[in-house]
Amino acid sequence: MKRRMKFFLMGLQLMPAVLFSQKSKDYKTLFETLNFELAYPFQEQKALVCINDHYQYMDNRGNLLPFKFKRTSKLPLQFKSDRAEVYTKSGKSGFINGSGKLVIDTLYHNIGEFGDSMAFAVRKGFYGFMDLQGKEVLPIRYIITFPFYKGLSVVSDGKKYGAINKKGIITIPMDFAEIEPFHDGFAAAKKTKDGLWGLMDMTGKFVIEPKYKILSVMSEGVIGFYDEKSEKWGFLDPRGNVVIQPKYVNSGDFHEGLAYVENDQSQIGYIDRTGKKVIDFKFYEAWDFSEGLAVATIEKEENGSQRKLTGYIDKKGDWIFKPTFSEVNKFSDGKGLILGMYNNHLRWSFISRP
Repeated sequence: MKRRMKFFLMGLQLMPAVLFSQKSKDYKTLFETLNFELAYPFQEQKALVCINDHYQYMDNRGNLLPFKFKRTSKLPLQFKSDRAEVYTKSGKSGFINGSGKLVIDTLYHNIGEFGDSMAFAVRKGFYGFMDLQGKEVLPIRYIITFPFYKGLSVVSDGKKYGAINKKGIITIPMDFAEIEPFHDGFAAAKKTKDGLWGLMDMTGKFVIEPKYKILSVMSEGVIGFYDEKSEKWGFLDPRGNVVIQPKYVNSGDFHEGLAYVENDQSQIGYIDRTGKKVIDFKFYEAWDFSEGLAVATIEKEENGSQRKLTGYIDKKGDWIFKPTFSEVNKFSDGKGLILGMYNNHLRWSFISRP
C-alpha cells in the first residue's frame, strides 16, 4: 500500500565501494578497532553488528554485549523497550536486555517487537502476547497481529481485520478487509478487498471516508494521498481537508517538519507542512530527516557514466557530510552509518560530527 523511494537495503545490496579519506574534516570515524561485516543504525543506544559471521549488539561506546549468535538469513529485531531478539542455532528466539543478559529464554519459534510493553510470541502450546518479563499474558487465535499501540493491536483471522485491547477483547469489529498499523492515533483502512482507503481513529470510526486508491500514514498531523485524476501526491489533515495540493510524482511522510517530494523531472526536494519548498529539487534520492540530518544522493558524471554519491544534508539542504559514500543509513543516537573503503578494506563504519 505504501509508496516508497528507491532506497538501499542495508546488507542486502552492496554497491561499488567509494574510497573515503580519513583526512576529511566533516566527520569522525568511530569504533575503528572493530571490523563490521554488517551493521545497522543505533536504536536505544545499541546497534546490531556482525563480526566474524556472528551477530552481536554494541553500546554507544563501542562495547560489545556478551550474547552473540550465528548470522543466518533471519535478521534479528533491534532494541525496543530495552529488549532485543537473540536466537539459537535451531532458530528459537528470546530476548536480552540492555546489559546483554538473557531475560526471556530462547523458547519461541516466532516473536515480534515490543509495543506498549507487549510482544507477540509463538511456541509449542502458546500463541499470543508476552510482557517484558516473558510472562505469557494474552493467548489469542488470530493469524496476523501488529504490535500494540496505545492499548490496541490490529489483528486478522485471515479473512477480516479488526483490533483488540490488552485483555483480548475486540474493540474494533472484524469488519474490515484491511487495516494498517496505527500511527499518531490513526490508521488507514478499507472495507472491501477491492475497495478504497480511508482513515479511522482508535474507535474504528472513519474520520476520512474511504475514497482514496492509496493513503500513506498519519505523521505530524498530515497524511499523504494519491489523487487518481492528476496521478500525483498531496496531503490531507485528519478531517480530510486538502492542505497540500496533489502535484508531486512521489512523496515521503513528514519527519521533523519536512517531507521529501519528487517533481516531474525526477528530482527530489523537501517541503514543510504548508507546502512551501524549503530545499530545492536537486537530489536523485532522499530519505526522511532524523536528528536534523537526512541521507541524500546525487548523480555525478565520470568517464561518460553516471555515478551515484551519497552524504548527509541539513534542513537548509547544505551538505554536512559530503556526498562521497556509496551506501549510508540514517543518523540515530548521534551517529551515521556508511559503507566504504578503510585501509584498503571494504567495511561498515559509524561516523559522527568531528
